[in-house]
Amino acid sequence: MLKGGNRFFFDFSGKKGLLPQDEAHHLIRVYRKKEGEAVILINGKGKEFLGEILRVKEKGRKIFVEVELLQILREEKSPFIKCFALVPALKGDKTDFLIEKGTELGITGFIIYHSTFTIPKITSQKILRLREKALSALKQSGRLTLPEMEISENLKETLQKLPHLNCLKILASTEGKLTLEEVIKEIKSGFRKIFLLSGPEGGLSSEEREEALKKGFLEISLSPHILRAETASFALMSLFAPLIYKKI
Repeated sequence: MLKGGNRFFFDFSGKKGLLPQDEAHHLIRVYRKKEGEAVILINGKGKEFLGEILRVKEKGRKIFVEVELLQILREEKSPFIKCFALVPALKGDKTDFLIEKGTELGITGFIIYHSTFTIPKITSQKILRLREKALSALKQSGRLTLPEMEISENLKETLQKLPHLNCLKILASTEGKLTLEEVIKEIKSGFRKIFLLSGPEGGLSSEEREEALKKGFLEISLSPHILRAETASFALMSLFAPLIYKKI
């Protein structure tokens, strides 16, 4: 397995193109790479490439690095189950932590939501930081596909828009009665998409919980104890992550 620090992200189409500024800076300033040297490149869409540095040009504080894709080194297999996490907007860097760890675990996508008891607001600057966290975790973990990410300003509306067919919806709740074994039986019955929901620091409101249950969410208890919001979300993702690439 290649070390995460040796893999660089690109977002151009075709065989040649410029690296994003952050990636170019790390490649040249931190790793001291030069023209003609080989580099490992990822596009966040499931492929890892062997590339070559064609040209390095500095202009002011910016570094322009042109690379060429030479061959595909690795392709990520398609997940057996697509797993989406509805993650609450939390105080401080707790949401960052969940995006980072969820990406490492293989979560397909995140819906970061605001709800009745959610205090922090996700700004455009925060969204950029969360995407950077996901990319950093992608490179570190050896994963090749960036998770999808969207922001929900209203949890109830988001719940109403979720698909109804061929998907399993799980709600972490202190009132949950289902066991993991019972949930796995549901997956064996043909579900290939899972939505995981856990509450914010103040929990879900009664209306939000009722909406989730009305939309088909099944309640599962993660612990007999009261968990912090970030603990519950991380535990829920960890519980289902092993099923993403494993046919059961």
